[in-house]
Amino acid sequence: MPAGLSVGGALGDPSPSRRFRPSRYVPVSAATIFLVGATTLFLCFTCPWLAERFSSSIPVYNVVVFLFTLANFCMATFMDPGIFPRAEEDEDKEDDFRAPLYKTVEVRNIQVRMKWCSTCRFYRPPRCSHCSVCDNCVEEFDHHCPWVNNCIGRRNYRYFFLFLLSLTTHIMGVFGCSLLYILYHTEQLNEVHSGVTMAVMCIAGLFFVPVAGLTGFHIVLVARGRTTNEQVTGKFRGGVNPFTHGCCKNVSHVLCSSQAPRYIGRLKQTQSLQVQPPFLRPQLSEAQLAAKALDNGIQQSKSSLEAMESQSTDIEPPPPPKPEHRYQGLPHTHNEESSLLSEAPPTPALYKYRPSYSSPGKNHTHSTHKL
Repeated sequence: MPAGLSVGGALGDPSPSRRFRPSRYVPVSAATIFLVGATTLFLCFTCPWLAERFSSSIPVYNVVVFLFTLANFCMATFMDPGIFPRAEEDEDKEDDFRAPLYKTVEVRNIQVRMKWCSTCRFYRPPRCSHCSVCDNCVEEFDHHCPWVNNCIGRRNYRYFFLFLLSLTTHIMGVFGCSLLYILYHTEQLNEVHSGVTMAVMCIAGLFFVPVAGLTGFHIVLVARGRTTNEQVTGKFRGGVNPFTHGCCKNVSHVLCSSQAPRYIGRLKQTQSLQVQPPFLRPQLSEAQLAAKALDNGIQQSKSSLEAMESQSTDIEPPPPPKPEHRYQGLPHTHNEESSLLSEAPPTPALYKYRPSYSSPGKNHTHSTHKL
């Protein structure tokens, strides 16, 4: 695919496992040969007589239409159709088996499903589809055209549509001018110019029917705001298309809208980070260092903070305090471990110091016996 030619140094090849297949280039090569070869023969053998007989504007018109057709053909062939880059391994946080197959988003109050792509490892946006030929997810995928050897998507659909319109116009012009030449040379059909003109007219007539039919089909799609993939699969056949804005706005969107951004081919932006060890203090300004103390609110400057820091690093830490003897009955020892690990003296029982109380009945009987 031509879009893969400019992927070097980008986010990564969108389809790194795809192999080179020469058979894919046969249709585009044949289309280029027929387009350029037939037009060249027409301009060399037929147009000189038409310019001399009728007007010199006939060759100029055919040359302008041919160049416009060739330019749109090249743009549709070599432009990136809107390929989404594949998710990297570290970006794929969800397992393919655990991720749900569909997710629903709302577009103009209409529910649209997004399908999980197991190849590219992300949920395809609305109107996006995975091309089986190119093995890539393309934004607003229309179809894969073998005649241009490229997918037709959001970024190159305009040029493909203009290519069809200009090619149909060019074929009609070549066929009409060749027929006019043959009608004026019915008695000289055995000449070289007449034979070449008849061959060009046959080629133009052979390609006119399929090209004109395809052009009419895409005119209807543009007017309805649909893609070939949506039309063939019948995606909005039973419902409302949330992507249409009316016939005129759909045509203006295809022909006059700004170019969509490109998702591949962008260089990675390297971010330089300066990592400092944790024991190095970062360089701070005087305004950042001036701060109020939490307790007394004294302003401290940069010099005072540095002096305090240097003094705190030079002074040796004080020794740990010695344990105090909290109980008098405990013997005094100089060993800290024994003082810390020793048990406290038992607390005396309080019931020994309580006064004895007797009931009033007992005291009364005791006094009566004495009497």
